[in-house]
Amino acid sequence: MELSIKNLVKLVVSIFLIAFALLNAGCKKSSARKEVQFARNDVQLAGRGFNSKAMADTAYYDSVEYEMAEESAPEAYVEEYERKLIRTGNVSLEVQTISDAEDKIAAWAKSLGGYVTNANTWQYGAGFTVRIPAERFDEAMSQVGDFGRVTNRSVNSQDVSDNYYDMQSRLETKYILRDKLQSYLNQAKDIKDLLEIERQLNSVIEEIESTESRFKRLSGQIDYSTIYINMSFEAGKDEGGIILPDVKNAWNEIVSKIIGFFWGLLKVLFYIIIFGIPLVGIAAFFFWLLFGKVGLLIKLFKKLKK
Repeated sequence: MELSIKNLVKLVVSIFLIAFALLNAGCKKSSARKEVQFARNDVQLAGRGFNSKAMADTAYYDSVEYEMAEESAPEAYVEEYERKLIRTGNVSLEVQTISDAEDKIAAWAKSLGGYVTNANTWQYGAGFTVRIPAERFDEAMSQVGDFGRVTNRSVNSQDVSDNYYDMQSRLETKYILRDKLQSYLNQAKDIKDLLEIERQLNSVIEEIESTESRFKRLSGQIDYSTIYINMSFEAGKDEGGIILPDVKNAWNEIVSKIIGFFWGLLKVLFYIIIFGIPLVGIAAFFFWLLFGKVGLLIKLFKKLKK
């Protein structure tokens, strides 16, 4: 009887140990599945453009990590923020010379901390595209008139604050997501989960690189304003300042008058042919009928006299 009781006790202990081992393995697998689900949720949130606070509410279930996410929230969501503007200027000038215009414009741009991105000169003018630090844009627009007489000046400002801070927020969110996915990748033990997390991580890294590239271009347009400068000689002048006779326009005017005269004459002849000849024919017919060989009107007068 004692032997049977001992065997029964051993059987119960063995069943308990087996159940404990299975329960422990299930918990580990469930934990890994939760990590993958958190990674998927993170990717979905990043794709929707949630900020880092929303990420913390969803993905960071630990209070310490939540506080860290709160601290890393971007400053773009404060009520008062610096407006981001893309400013562009267009200036047209009448100048005395363009032979050294390129060197002058380059030196001027450099003195303001800027540079020339495009320069084009031709026989009767020149055009330049200049990038100037945004904080010196107004100063540059006031100085460009020193190169000649301003005939046209315009300034355009485009407010891109929403786009700028939206991209900044997306980048902050994706950085947090990238780091979280990397930690999930280090903790993953199942091959299927590891491959899934790695796929999500590669996708997030590609999105980061694309957004960083667009954000860099936008920041460059904000930090450096663009000024387009167009130079031309005064009417009738060349590089030496000599007044040139406008032979081309005078000749064009003479030719235009000659053509106009003959065109008017042609229209008169056309009207004569179309309307004049039929009218002359009708008049001749009535003359013949009343006063000609038929002479109806003459015969009528003769009868009245009798």
